[in-house]
Amino acid sequence: MSVNNIANWIYQKGEDDNIVLYSKISIYRNLDNMKFFHHMDKTDFNKVESLLKTNIEELNLDLSYMKLIDMPPISIRMLIENLTLPSNKNIVNASLFTNIDESLSILINSNEHLEIQAIARGLELESCFNKAYNAESLLDQKIDFAYDKKFGFLTSSPSIIGTAMRAEVCIAVPCLVWKTPDNIDYIINECAKKGLDVNIRNGLLTLSNGIMIGVTEKFILDSIIEKVKEISEKEKKIRNRIRKLDRVKAEDRIFRSNAILLAARTLKYRELINYSLWLRLGIYYDMIDDISLDTIYYMTSVGKSSHLKQLYENSNYYRNVDEIRANVIRDILKK
Repeated sequence: MSVNNIANWIYQKGEDDNIVLYSKISIYRNLDNMKFFHHMDKTDFNKVESLLKTNIEELNLDLSYMKLIDMPPISIRMLIENLTLPSNKNIVNASLFTNIDESLSILINSNEHLEIQAIARGLELESCFNKAYNAESLLDQKIDFAYDKKFGFLTSSPSIIGTAMRAEVCIAVPCLVWKTPDNIDYIINECAKKGLDVNIRNGLLTLSNGIMIGVTEKFILDSIIEKVKEISEKEKKIRNRIRKLDRVKAEDRIFRSNAILLAARTLKYRELINYSLWLRLGIYYDMIDDISLDTIYYMTSVGKSSHLKQLYENSNYYRNVDEIRANVIRDILKK
């Protein structure tokens, strides 16, 4: 299988997707009576690969198969940029199944014997959960997973035993960061009390469960969905307040961001993310009618470094990836 640039799940509209960029579920499993990843030899890897590959293909989920070690490095990096492949995975013995839009993927022999992932645009955590657990339950009928009555599902890492499920949601909160930074500190503290991890960077807030043992999958989903909706409502209230009390400054940020993206000759990815968040606000305010949310999703996907290098791999015109990014974004916005 070849990697065809961006993952097309970005075009499938989801709930509250002006603010919630994506939802993702990852399920980790290991085969019963098999060594964990860090103690496996070549024979063990081959056994796990053969057993899982055969059973996954029998599920008829319309997935394509690739052996990661046989792929060009740039294709691996593109899978990571698409969020299809986690960045911290071992690939020497790993293989990957994925559907055509990369919304469902199954990773074999990379830190764990098996990782099932579902991802979607917007607040679609429950649908991601259903998609991932459908694949897991079908395999569970055919394969014995490592499980302990006291601790739950067993993995190579103590931090992910129990439900062995990570739920993650990424939220755009430019106005919360701009106008109420103290609110961000409050959100982080409140999330920590519920066992949730928070990471904030470039106006994006990523929320995930830090605890997997002693809780149920439903508890994890309910906790994150409740907190995401709370944060989204806070962001909307600040946006509406700004529109009434500080409209000119908001307009300035929105139209200045648009103008920079239309004129820049060099552009770093973090700048693209920052400006795209203000374009999202412009769409929210109905101030921008020539840029769609699909376009913003596309820009922030195709604007990643490996995607750009693949697009212009035979070009000698540009000196660095920041120049390529600026040119590509200008062309997108002009169309």
